[in-house]
Amino acid sequence: MTTIQKTPHGYTLLRHGEEFFIKGAVGNRFLERLAQAGGNSIRASVNDLDQAYALGLTVLANLPFGKPRWGFDYTDRTAVARQLDDLRQTVQRFRDHPALLMWAIGNELEIWTTPEQRVPLWQAVNEAAQMIHEVDGKHPVITPVGCDYRHLLWEIDELCPALDAIGINAYQDMLTLPEDLRQLRWSRPYVVTEFGPRGHWQVIKTPWGMPIEDSSTHKAEFYRRAYQHAVLNRPQCLGAYVFHWSFHHEKTHTWYGMFLEDGSPTEAVEVMQYFWSGSYPPNRCPRIQNLWVEHQNTRQSVYAILDAGAQVHATVQADDPDGDTLTIRWELRPDVADNPNVGGDREEPVQPIDGAILSSEGYRAVVQLPESAGKYRLFVYVYDPAGNAATANMPVWTKA
Repeated sequence: MTTIQKTPHGYTLLRHGEEFFIKGAVGNRFLERLAQAGGNSIRASVNDLDQAYALGLTVLANLPFGKPRWGFDYTDRTAVARQLDDLRQTVQRFRDHPALLMWAIGNELEIWTTPEQRVPLWQAVNEAAQMIHEVDGKHPVITPVGCDYRHLLWEIDELCPALDAIGINAYQDMLTLPEDLRQLRWSRPYVVTEFGPRGHWQVIKTPWGMPIEDSSTHKAEFYRRAYQHAVLNRPQCLGAYVFHWSFHHEKTHTWYGMFLEDGSPTEAVEVMQYFWSGSYPPNRCPRIQNLWVEHQNTRQSVYAILDAGAQVHATVQADDPDGDTLTIRWELRPDVADNPNVGGDREEPVQPIDGAILSSEGYRAVVQLPESAGKYRLFVYVYDPAGNAATANMPVWTKA
Protein backbone atom coordinates (compact mmCIF):
# COMPACT_ATOMS: atom_id res chain seq x y z
CA MET A 1 0.00 0.00 0.00
CA THR A 2 1.24 3.47 -0.91
CA THR A 3 -0.03 6.72 0.55
CA ILE A 4 0.96 10.37 0.44
CA GLN A 5 1.07 11.99 3.85
CA LYS A 6 1.00 15.72 4.46
CA THR A 7 3.60 16.88 6.97
CA PRO A 8 4.18 20.24 8.67
CA HIS A 9 6.81 20.99 6.02
CA GLY A 10 5.49 19.31 2.87
CA TYR A 11 4.68 15.76 1.81
CA THR A 12 6.05 12.26 2.35
CA LEU A 13 5.40 9.10 0.38
CA LEU A 14 4.68 6.08 2.58
CA ARG A 15 4.97 2.50 1.36
CA HIS A 16 3.61 -0.09 3.77
CA GLY A 17 3.75 2.62 6.43
CA GLU A 18 7.42 3.48 5.94
CA GLU A 19 8.87 6.57 4.28
CA PHE A 20 9.75 5.92 0.66
CA PHE A 21 11.62 8.49 -1.43
CA ILE A 22 11.56 7.61 -5.12
CA LYS A 23 15.02 6.89 -6.52
CA GLY A 24 13.84 5.92 -9.94
CA ALA A 25 14.59 5.58 -13.62
CA VAL A 26 12.50 5.48 -16.78
CA GLY A 27 12.97 2.21 -18.65
CA ASN A 28 12.96 -1.56 -18.31
CA ARG A 29 16.55 -2.48 -19.25
CA PHE A 30 19.69 -2.83 -17.12
CA LEU A 31 17.52 -3.17 -14.03
CA GLU A 32 20.11 -5.25 -12.18
CA ARG A 33 22.48 -2.30 -12.54
CA LEU A 34 19.74 0.02 -11.30
CA ALA A 35 19.20 -2.03 -8.16
CA GLN A 36 22.95 -2.28 -7.57
CA ALA A 37 23.23 1.50 -7.92
CA GLY A 38 20.69 2.06 -5.15
CA GLY A 39 17.64 2.76 -7.28
CA ASN A 40 14.30 1.61 -5.93
CA SER A 41 11.74 2.24 -8.69
CA ILE A 42 11.12 2.30 -12.43
CA ARG A 43 8.58 4.11 -14.53
CA ALA A 44 7.40 1.46 -16.94
CA SER A 45 4.53 -0.67 -18.22
CA VAL A 46 2.44 -3.04 -16.12
CA ASN A 47 4.17 -5.76 -18.14
CA ASP A 48 7.38 -4.96 -16.24
CA LEU A 49 5.96 -5.49 -12.75
CA ASP A 50 7.23 -9.06 -12.37
CA GLN A 51 10.74 -8.19 -13.55
CA ALA A 52 10.89 -5.27 -11.15
CA TYR A 53 9.60 -7.30 -8.21
CA ALA A 54 12.25 -9.96 -8.74
CA LEU A 55 14.88 -7.26 -8.22
CA GLY A 56 13.22 -5.54 -5.29
CA LEU A 57 12.12 -2.55 -7.38
CA THR A 58 8.78 -0.77 -7.42
CA VAL A 59 6.90 0.49 -10.48
CA LEU A 60 5.18 3.73 -11.38
CA ALA A 61 2.86 1.98 -13.82
CA ASN A 62 2.06 3.78 -17.06
CA LEU A 63 -1.60 3.62 -18.10
CA PRO A 64 -2.09 4.30 -21.84
CA PHE A 65 -4.36 7.29 -22.46
CA GLY A 66 -5.37 8.70 -25.82
CA LYS A 67 -3.41 11.69 -27.07
CA PRO A 68 -5.23 14.47 -28.91
CA ARG A 69 -2.20 14.95 -31.17
CA TRP A 70 -2.73 11.35 -32.30
CA GLY A 71 -6.38 12.02 -33.04
CA PHE A 72 -8.15 11.06 -29.81
CA ASP A 73 -11.24 13.25 -29.38
CA TYR A 74 -12.18 13.85 -25.75
CA THR A 75 -15.55 15.28 -26.75
CA ASP A 76 -16.44 11.81 -28.06
CA ARG A 77 -18.04 10.41 -24.91
CA THR A 78 -18.32 6.92 -26.37
CA ALA A 79 -14.58 6.77 -27.00
CA VAL A 80 -13.85 8.21 -23.55
CA ALA A 81 -16.11 5.64 -21.88
CA ARG A 82 -14.48 2.81 -23.83
CA GLN A 83 -11.03 4.01 -22.78
CA LEU A 84 -12.14 4.27 -19.15
CA ASP A 85 -13.39 0.69 -19.25
CA ASP A 86 -10.07 -0.51 -20.67
CA LEU A 87 -8.25 1.27 -17.85
CA ARG A 88 -10.58 -0.27 -15.28
CA GLN A 89 -9.74 -3.76 -16.48
CA THR A 90 -6.00 -3.03 -16.31
CA VAL A 91 -6.24 -1.60 -12.80
CA GLN A 92 -8.35 -4.52 -11.59
CA ARG A 93 -5.83 -6.98 -12.99
CA PHE A 94 -2.69 -5.42 -11.50
CA ARG A 95 -3.88 -3.54 -8.41
CA ASP A 96 -2.59 -6.19 -5.99
CA HIS A 97 0.83 -6.65 -7.55
CA PRO A 98 3.48 -6.28 -4.82
CA ALA A 99 5.75 -4.12 -7.01
CA LEU A 100 3.09 -1.52 -7.81
CA LEU A 101 3.89 1.90 -6.35
CA MET A 102 1.59 4.35 -8.16
CA TRP A 103 -0.39 4.80 -11.35
CA ALA A 104 0.46 7.31 -14.10
CA ILE A 105 -2.33 8.31 -16.48
CA GLY A 106 -0.84 8.88 -19.93
CA ASN A 107 2.19 11.04 -20.61
CA GLU A 108 2.36 14.64 -21.80
CA LEU A 109 -1.20 14.46 -23.06
CA GLU A 110 -1.27 18.22 -23.51
CA ILE A 111 1.17 18.45 -26.43
CA TRP A 112 -0.27 20.33 -29.42
CA THR A 113 -3.59 20.99 -27.68
CA THR A 114 -5.58 24.19 -27.37
CA PRO A 115 -7.05 25.39 -24.05
CA GLU A 116 -10.46 24.38 -25.39
CA GLN A 117 -9.27 20.83 -26.11
CA ARG A 118 -7.72 20.51 -22.67
CA VAL A 119 -10.95 21.06 -20.75
CA PRO A 120 -12.50 17.69 -21.74
CA LEU A 121 -9.02 16.12 -21.62
CA TRP A 122 -8.45 17.06 -17.97
CA GLN A 123 -12.02 16.11 -17.13
CA ALA A 124 -11.35 12.64 -18.57
CA VAL A 125 -8.11 12.40 -16.57
CA ASN A 126 -10.02 13.29 -13.43
CA GLU A 127 -12.71 10.69 -14.19
CA ALA A 128 -9.96 8.10 -14.65
CA ALA A 129 -8.36 9.06 -11.34
CA GLN A 130 -11.73 8.78 -9.59
CA MET A 131 -12.29 5.35 -11.14
CA ILE A 132 -8.84 4.15 -10.05
CA HIS A 133 -9.50 5.27 -6.48
CA GLU A 134 -12.77 3.33 -6.51
CA VAL A 135 -11.19 0.16 -7.90
CA ASP A 136 -7.84 0.44 -6.12
CA GLY A 137 -7.73 2.49 -2.95
CA LYS A 138 -4.15 1.48 -2.18
CA HIS A 139 -2.09 3.38 -4.76
CA PRO A 140 -1.90 7.10 -5.62
CA VAL A 141 -2.64 8.42 -9.10
CA ILE A 142 -0.76 11.07 -11.08
CA THR A 143 -0.53 12.31 -14.66
CA PRO A 144 2.80 13.50 -16.09
CA VAL A 145 2.97 16.83 -17.93
CA GLY A 146 5.82 18.27 -19.98
CA CYS A 147 7.81 21.48 -19.96
CA ASP A 148 4.69 23.60 -20.54
CA TYR A 149 3.74 22.91 -16.92
CA ARG A 150 3.83 26.64 -16.16
CA HIS A 151 0.72 27.07 -18.32
CA LEU A 152 -1.00 23.85 -17.25
CA LEU A 153 -0.87 23.50 -13.48
CA TRP A 154 -3.66 25.94 -12.76
CA GLU A 155 -5.90 24.03 -15.20
CA ILE A 156 -5.04 20.71 -13.54
CA ASP A 157 -5.51 22.13 -10.06
CA GLU A 158 -9.02 23.21 -11.02
CA LEU A 159 -10.11 20.31 -13.23
CA CYS A 160 -8.26 17.31 -11.70
CA PRO A 161 -8.89 17.35 -7.94
CA ALA A 162 -8.87 13.53 -7.87
CA LEU A 163 -5.15 13.38 -8.70
CA ASP A 164 -2.99 12.72 -5.66
CA ALA A 165 0.03 14.55 -7.08
CA ILE A 166 1.37 15.83 -10.37
CA GLY A 167 4.14 14.31 -12.46
CA ILE A 168 6.48 16.78 -14.14
CA ASN A 169 8.84 15.97 -17.00
CA ALA A 170 11.59 18.59 -16.88
CA TYR A 171 14.95 19.01 -18.53
CA GLN A 172 16.54 22.48 -18.62
CA ASP A 173 13.57 23.50 -16.47
CA MET A 174 14.92 21.48 -13.54
CA LEU A 175 17.06 24.52 -12.73
CA THR A 176 13.95 26.64 -12.13
CA LEU A 177 11.30 24.06 -11.21
CA PRO A 178 10.97 24.76 -7.44
CA GLU A 179 10.88 28.50 -8.07
CA ASP A 180 8.29 28.05 -10.82
CA LEU A 181 6.04 26.02 -8.53
CA ARG A 182 6.35 28.61 -5.80
CA GLN A 183 5.46 31.40 -8.22
CA LEU A 184 2.49 29.38 -9.50
CA ARG A 185 1.41 28.74 -5.90
CA TRP A 186 1.31 25.02 -6.52
CA SER A 187 0.83 23.57 -3.04
CA ARG A 188 0.31 19.90 -3.89
CA PRO A 189 3.06 17.24 -4.07
CA TYR A 190 4.99 16.47 -7.23
CA VAL A 191 7.06 13.66 -8.70
CA VAL A 192 9.71 14.43 -11.29
CA THR A 193 8.56 11.77 -13.74
CA GLU A 194 11.37 12.47 -16.23
CA PHE A 195 14.54 14.47 -16.07
CA GLY A 196 17.70 14.27 -18.09
CA PRO A 197 20.10 16.38 -20.13
CA ARG A 198 19.16 19.63 -21.77
CA GLY A 199 16.46 18.88 -24.31
CA HIS A 200 17.05 19.09 -28.05
CA TRP A 201 14.63 22.04 -28.16
CA GLN A 202 16.57 23.87 -25.42
CA VAL A 203 20.09 24.01 -26.87
CA ILE A 204 21.68 26.26 -29.47
CA LYS A 205 21.50 25.20 -33.10
CA THR A 206 23.86 25.21 -36.03
CA PRO A 207 23.36 27.81 -38.78
CA TRP A 208 21.51 25.08 -40.70
CA GLY A 209 19.15 24.34 -37.82
CA MET A 210 20.58 21.23 -36.15
CA PRO A 211 20.56 21.07 -32.33
CA ILE A 212 24.01 20.80 -30.74
CA GLU A 213 24.18 17.90 -28.29
CA ASP A 214 26.15 18.10 -25.06
CA SER A 215 28.87 15.51 -24.46
CA SER A 216 28.17 12.77 -21.93
CA THR A 217 30.57 14.58 -19.60
CA HIS A 218 28.60 17.82 -19.75
CA LYS A 219 25.34 15.89 -19.46
CA ALA A 220 26.52 14.22 -16.26
CA GLU A 221 27.23 17.60 -14.71
CA PHE A 222 23.77 18.77 -15.73
CA TYR A 223 22.15 15.68 -14.16
CA ARG A 224 24.02 16.56 -10.97
CA ARG A 225 22.91 20.18 -10.90
CA ALA A 226 19.32 19.31 -11.84
CA TYR A 227 18.87 16.67 -9.14
CA GLN A 228 20.44 18.81 -6.45
CA HIS A 229 18.26 21.77 -7.31
CA ALA A 230 14.82 20.31 -8.01
CA VAL A 231 14.71 17.05 -6.06
CA LEU A 232 16.92 17.00 -2.97
CA ASN A 233 15.53 18.71 0.13
CA ARG A 234 12.39 19.90 -1.63
CA PRO A 235 9.46 19.32 0.76
CA GLN A 236 6.86 18.91 -2.00
CA CYS A 237 8.96 16.47 -4.03
CA LEU A 238 8.30 12.74 -3.60
CA GLY A 239 11.32 11.74 -5.70
CA ALA A 240 12.35 11.48 -9.33
CA TYR A 241 12.74 9.19 -12.34
CA VAL A 242 15.87 9.78 -14.37
CA PHE A 243 15.63 9.55 -18.17
CA HIS A 244 16.55 7.31 -19.90
CA TRP A 245 17.96 4.21 -18.20
CA SER A 246 18.82 2.54 -21.49
CA PHE A 247 19.75 3.55 -25.03
CA HIS A 248 17.15 5.45 -26.94
CA HIS A 249 16.99 7.16 -30.33
CA GLU A 250 15.46 10.60 -30.11
CA LYS A 251 17.09 13.10 -32.50
CA THR A 252 20.31 11.10 -32.07
CA HIS A 253 20.99 7.64 -30.66
CA THR A 254 22.96 9.16 -27.76
CA TRP A 255 21.01 12.25 -26.71
CA TYR A 256 18.88 10.83 -23.90
CA GLY A 257 20.23 7.34 -23.26
CA MET A 258 22.37 6.92 -20.16
CA PHE A 259 23.84 3.81 -21.78
CA LEU A 260 25.28 3.38 -25.26
CA GLU A 261 23.77 0.97 -27.77
CA ASP A 262 26.33 -1.66 -26.73
CA GLY A 263 25.20 -1.40 -23.08
CA SER A 264 28.15 0.64 -21.83
CA PRO A 265 27.19 3.05 -19.02
CA THR A 266 28.05 6.73 -19.30
CA GLU A 267 28.88 9.15 -16.50
CA ALA A 268 25.24 10.02 -15.80
CA VAL A 269 24.81 6.50 -14.39
CA GLU A 270 27.53 6.99 -11.79
CA VAL A 271 26.18 10.43 -10.88
CA MET A 272 22.81 8.89 -10.05
CA GLN A 273 24.46 6.01 -8.18
CA TYR A 274 26.17 8.56 -5.97
CA PHE A 275 22.88 10.33 -5.20
CA TRP A 276 21.05 7.07 -4.53
CA SER A 277 23.69 5.15 -2.58
CA GLY A 278 26.20 7.72 -1.36
CA SER A 279 29.13 6.21 -3.26
CA TYR A 280 30.48 6.09 -6.81
CA PRO A 281 31.31 2.85 -8.65
CA PRO A 282 34.85 1.59 -7.98
CA ASN A 283 35.85 2.40 -11.56
CA ARG A 284 34.74 5.72 -13.03
CA CYS A 285 33.73 6.67 -16.57
CA PRO A 286 36.08 8.42 -19.00
CA ARG A 287 35.54 12.12 -19.63
CA ILE A 288 35.63 14.16 -22.81
CA GLN A 289 36.92 17.72 -22.78
CA ASN A 290 36.77 18.61 -26.46
CA LEU A 291 36.15 17.37 -29.99
CA TRP A 292 37.28 19.04 -33.20
CA VAL A 293 38.01 18.49 -36.88
CA GLU A 294 40.78 19.98 -39.03
CA HIS A 295 40.88 20.53 -42.77
CA GLN A 296 43.15 22.78 -44.83
CA ASN A 297 44.78 24.22 -41.70
CA THR A 298 41.41 25.20 -40.23
CA ARG A 299 40.13 23.78 -36.95
CA GLN A 300 36.39 23.61 -36.24
CA SER A 301 34.69 22.50 -33.04
CA VAL A 302 31.03 22.45 -31.87
CA TYR A 303 29.98 22.14 -35.53
CA ALA A 304 31.75 22.06 -38.88
CA ILE A 305 31.09 23.27 -42.42
CA LEU A 306 33.23 21.28 -44.86
CA ASP A 307 33.56 20.38 -48.52
CA ALA A 308 31.73 17.30 -49.70
CA GLY A 309 34.16 14.47 -50.40
CA ALA A 310 36.92 15.95 -48.23
CA GLN A 311 39.19 13.93 -45.97
CA VAL A 312 39.39 15.55 -42.54
CA HIS A 313 41.27 14.84 -39.33
CA ALA A 314 39.19 14.45 -36.16
CA THR A 315 40.58 14.69 -32.64
CA VAL A 316 39.04 14.01 -29.24
CA GLN A 317 40.53 15.28 -26.00
CA ALA A 318 39.67 12.82 -23.22
CA ASP A 319 41.01 11.40 -19.97
CA ASP A 320 40.13 8.83 -17.33
CA PRO A 321 39.85 9.56 -13.58
CA ASP A 322 41.39 6.16 -12.79
CA GLY A 323 44.26 6.59 -15.23
CA ASP A 324 43.02 3.72 -17.41
CA THR A 325 44.17 3.29 -20.99
CA LEU A 326 41.36 4.41 -23.27
CA THR A 327 40.02 2.97 -26.52
CA ILE A 328 38.48 5.31 -29.09
CA ARG A 329 35.83 4.50 -31.71
CA TRP A 330 34.45 6.85 -34.38
CA GLU A 331 31.34 6.94 -36.56
CA LEU A 332 29.83 9.23 -39.16
CA ARG A 333 26.05 9.06 -39.51
CA PRO A 334 23.40 10.98 -41.44
CA ASP A 335 22.05 13.72 -39.18
CA VAL A 336 18.30 13.41 -38.59
CA ALA A 337 18.15 15.57 -35.47
CA ASP A 338 15.71 17.93 -37.20
CA ASN A 339 13.03 15.21 -37.09
CA PRO A 340 9.85 17.11 -36.09
CA ASN A 341 8.51 14.37 -33.79
CA VAL A 342 7.74 15.47 -30.22
CA GLY A 343 7.03 13.95 -26.83
CA GLY A 344 9.16 10.87 -27.36
CA ASP A 345 7.16 9.74 -30.39
CA ARG A 346 9.00 6.94 -32.15
CA GLU A 347 11.85 7.86 -34.49
CA GLU A 348 13.74 5.49 -36.76
CA PRO A 349 17.47 5.36 -35.96
CA VAL A 350 20.07 5.77 -38.68
CA GLN A 351 23.11 3.57 -39.19
CA PRO A 352 26.78 4.57 -39.51
CA ILE A 353 28.09 5.28 -43.01
CA ASP A 354 30.28 2.39 -44.14
CA GLY A 355 33.85 3.31 -44.95
CA ALA A 356 33.66 6.82 -43.51
CA ILE A 357 36.40 6.21 -40.94
CA LEU A 358 39.56 5.64 -42.96
CA SER A 359 41.86 5.19 -39.97
CA SER A 360 41.95 5.68 -36.22
CA GLU A 361 44.99 5.85 -33.99
CA GLY A 362 45.11 7.11 -30.43
CA TYR A 363 42.84 10.11 -30.07
CA ARG A 364 42.74 10.94 -33.79
CA ALA A 365 40.94 9.66 -36.85
CA VAL A 366 40.85 10.35 -40.57
CA VAL A 367 37.29 10.76 -41.82
CA GLN A 368 36.14 10.50 -45.43
CA LEU A 369 33.12 12.73 -45.96
CA PRO A 370 30.47 11.64 -48.49
CA GLU A 371 30.67 13.02 -52.00
CA SER A 372 27.12 14.30 -51.76
CA ALA A 373 26.29 17.53 -49.96
CA GLY A 374 24.21 17.03 -46.85
CA LYS A 375 23.85 16.93 -43.10
CA TYR A 376 25.92 14.48 -41.09
CA ARG A 377 27.03 13.97 -37.51
CA LEU A 378 30.44 12.77 -36.34
CA PHE A 379 30.34 10.61 -33.19
CA VAL A 380 33.19 9.58 -30.93
CA TYR A 381 33.02 6.93 -28.19
CA VAL A 382 35.68 6.63 -25.50
CA TYR A 383 35.92 3.36 -23.52
CA ASP A 384 37.92 2.23 -20.52
CA PRO A 385 38.83 -1.44 -19.85
CA ALA A 386 35.97 -1.78 -17.34
CA GLY A 387 33.35 -1.16 -20.02
CA ASN A 388 32.51 2.42 -19.04
CA ALA A 389 32.12 4.99 -21.78
CA ALA A 390 31.94 8.63 -22.76
CA THR A 391 30.58 10.05 -25.99
CA ALA A 392 30.36 13.30 -27.91
CA ASN A 393 29.34 14.37 -31.38
CA MET A 394 29.31 17.34 -33.69
CA PRO A 395 27.03 18.24 -36.60
CA VAL A 396 28.74 18.47 -39.99
CA TRP A 397 27.35 20.20 -43.04
CA THR A 398 29.00 19.30 -46.32
CA LYS A 399 28.67 21.66 -49.24
CA ALA A 400 29.23 20.89 -52.90
